[in-house]
Parts: sequence; structure tokens; C-alpha cells
Amino acid sequence: MMARKAALLGVVLSSWVVSADEPIMNMMPRWDNGWGLQLIDEYRRESDLLLGDETAYSGFTEDVHLLHFQGVYTWDRSIRLTYKLPYVLSARREMPDGLGGKYVERDNGIGDATLALPLKKYFNLDGRSGSWTLKPMLRVPLAGEDDYEIYDNKWGGGLGLGYEFETHRLAFVSSASYWDFEGDKPSETGFSLDLGYKFYPLETNSQILWETDFLYKDNGTETLLAGPAFYWNFNDTTHMRLEWKHDFHDRQGTLDHGNGDRFLLSLGIVF
Repeated sequence: MMARKAALLGVVLSSWVVSADEPIMNMMPRWDNGWGLQLIDEYRRESDLLLGDETAYSGFTEDVHLLHFQGVYTWDRSIRLTYKLPYVLSARREMPDGLGGKYVERDNGIGDATLALPLKKYFNLDGRSGSWTLKPMLRVPLAGEDDYEIYDNKWGGGLGLGYEFETHRLAFVSSASYWDFEGDKPSETGFSLDLGYKFYPLETNSQILWETDFLYKDNGTETLLAGPAFYWNFNDTTHMRLEWKHDFHDRQGTLDHGNGDRFLLSLGIVF
């Protein structure tokens, strides 16, 4: 029972990982009255229950399959509105039963929505163009109130900062964010750094990136994820992205699952 209560204080990282990126795949639209829709299929598997830096229960797994609905609209190229709505297709985790065994908890259904108003300042320099971003954010509680919920059903407010640029061959995307939530949900600070290379010839409109994300919560949780991503722009309307991230560092401030991998497939359209 105590293990169950402690685990409920944890927050699933997958919601932050996806929210660190912007529709459509951090790329567009970059013009007045542009809009786009994005669908992300995410699967993550974590292999152990951690407490601090130690593995409290080895082999107690968590498997989560999520579908993210996202969209963006730009009034002009510097002001846009984004929404992100996750849906839990299936979630299953193993917890200690207090008698030396395991019990299984499951979850599915709608998650908490995120609204944001990214404000961008673009620049064009000799051989390099990019933007600065200031992003107020709002978390809207839509999830339920069961023993095991992937999302927390809590109101939250956040602020994000971003800087990105691209050259003839290279791409650089960085961001930082802070979230504060109601109730006993811990605040979160996140950092993201993506480094990309554009394939030759440029007409293929594709990139390979190495992405790194770091999350810190004020309950002592620290997670560092990194891995490759592949992005394809098929015809300036249809876009696809495939990515994998691994937990290279995982510390849980309360008893929670960790030591995992995440796989994401994104499809987007933009007009």
C-alpha cells in the first residue's frame, strides 16, 4: 500500500518529452495564417522500479502506448497557438504487492491537454537564419482520478524559452521550460538540445538529428534521455519523423519506473 501511494506521486516523463517539441516537428508553419495537424504514435517501456539512484525492484516493468493529437495555427509568422491532446491507448505497470509478488495496474483514456502561445522573433544573418521563442503554456486537466493514471488531472502553468538556427547543412534547436502545478504535483524544469544535419542533395528535404532531453523535478527526480531522430519533408505538405530515446541517467525522487526506451512515429500535414 505504501509503495502504491508513493508511486502515485510520480509523473510519467513521456508527456514532457513530447511536449518539449512543437507542431509541426519544430519546423513550421512559418507564414501568416498557416496551420497544421500532427499525429504522434508513442510507445515506451521501462524495466525497473527506482527509488533515488537505486533499483528498488528489478524487472517490474511499465509499458505505455500513447497517441498524441497536436495542431498549430499562426496569425502571422511570429504569433501562433498550439494544442496538444494525448490519448492513452493502453498502459500496464507492475507494482509490488507487499508479499514478495507483483500486482498489475492498467490505464487508458484521454490525458491532460496543453495549450501554448509561442511568440517568435526571427533573424536572418549571413549564412544563418533562426528565431528566438517565448512561450506561455497552460495544462488543462482532462484525465480521470484512478489509482493508476498516466496523466495527473492537474492544472498547471508554464513558460518556455527557445533558440534555434539553421545553415546550409546544419540545424540547431534548444529550449528550456518550467512548469508549476496545483496540489502536490512537483514542479518541473526541462532542457532540450537537438543537433541536425541535412542530407545531400538538399532536394530530399530530410534531416538526421541527435536529440537530448533533461528533466528535473523538485522532488529530486532527474532523467536524461538521448537518441537519434530522422525527419522527412515529402512535398512541403506531408512530413514524417521517426525517433528513439534511451534513459542514460535516471533518478526517481519517489518510487517510480525508470531505465527505459521511447519510440515515436510522427505524421504531419501543414498548409
